[in-house]
Amino acid sequence: MLREQLNTNEQANLEFSIPENSTVQRILIFLKSSLIEFENEFKTAQLQIYREDDISGQLALYFQSKAYNEKLLFDFNPKVGVDFGIHISPLQLGAKPIFIVEAKRLSKSNKDYVKNPNGGIERFKREKDGFGKHLSQSGMIGYIQQESKVYWETKINRWIEELIEKDTDIVWDNEDKLIQNYTVSDFISNHQRVSEKPIKLYHFWINLN
Repeated sequence: MLREQLNTNEQANLEFSIPENSTVQRILIFLKSSLIEFENEFKTAQLQIYREDDISGQLALYFQSKAYNEKLLFDFNPKVGVDFGIHISPLQLGAKPIFIVEAKRLSKSNKDYVKNPNGGIERFKREKDGFGKHLSQSGMIGYIQQESKVYWETKINRWIEELIEKDTDIVWDNEDKLIQNYTVSDFISNHQRVSEKPIKLYHFWINLN
């Protein structure tokens, strides 16, 4: 048993001795493939789930199971509070998250994907309670249960434009808007934060209609 644990630690150290960008790239590849599969299975199972946290709970379990089956040395730790997030960390004792995913349901009744101190893009920009402050890259997952990706791309960028036009206590500019990126995610965006250290967000949207 002890020898197995030592071997696992050696593997983990080897895995995370590679450059940070390469490690994040591996996470992005995992997220993209896993979300495609989760979307298909969600539709096949005809799950009548609409609450954001209920979907995220199922997704976190799916990530953990898939990572275990692929012998991927990452822990996908769901954080349930004012909003649901998934902290991705190396399988090492006391390891800090190296990537955070904030999951939001895209809704016409609120602008939480963009504007909300406790969730969405604004949470990363404000670094509230140190949220993601030590990271230069993280991600967001959007659950589409009405309309299409084209609709939501236009809608969200319009919400950001409205914030750019307003006098707000944090800076919003064109860099905050979503840009199509079909290599590792659906969109990317770049954001200045209160610490003045920028963060890049990768946006993954899945259609759960």
